[in-house]
Amino acid sequence: MISIHSNFAWSALAATIMSLQCQLAAMQCGRARKEFKIDYPDMGCGRNAAKLTDEQWQQFNSVIRIHYNYVEQLPVILSNVLISGLFFPTFSPVVGFLYIIGRQLFSSGYKSKGPKGRLVGAVLIHLSMFTLMGSSFYGIYKTLMS
Repeated sequence: MISIHSNFAWSALAATIMSLQCQLAAMQCGRARKEFKIDYPDMGCGRNAAKLTDEQWQQFNSVIRIHYNYVEQLPVILSNVLISGLFFPTFSPVVGFLYIIGRQLFSSGYKSKGPKGRLVGAVLIHLSMFTLMGSSFYGIYKTLMS
């Protein structure tokens, strides 16, 4: 039987919040589609989006990119916060929560200022993601070498 430290629940909580955060971003895409009257399958570059003003097009595509960027990174961050959490049950959730904060900064900056507004959040996202990858590799290495 596998023994998991009780603090691992914090890593599981961080992973669950990340999943929720991604779903909330998806819901914002739905709201943007309704607001700008962009039906599927238009992803922001089709016939419906071509009818938007430049400002509307930027707003719509920023919301879409926030969600898709999260979808692109979600498997990486979820697996690493959980794997790292097995080895470092106190450290990993702290870094996971920093990722969540970074993701919120990324989203709010992107929505309010366009692509340039995502920088602060993107830095925090990438620092926390690579930290969790490194700690996952380190924990695996330590286990294999023991």
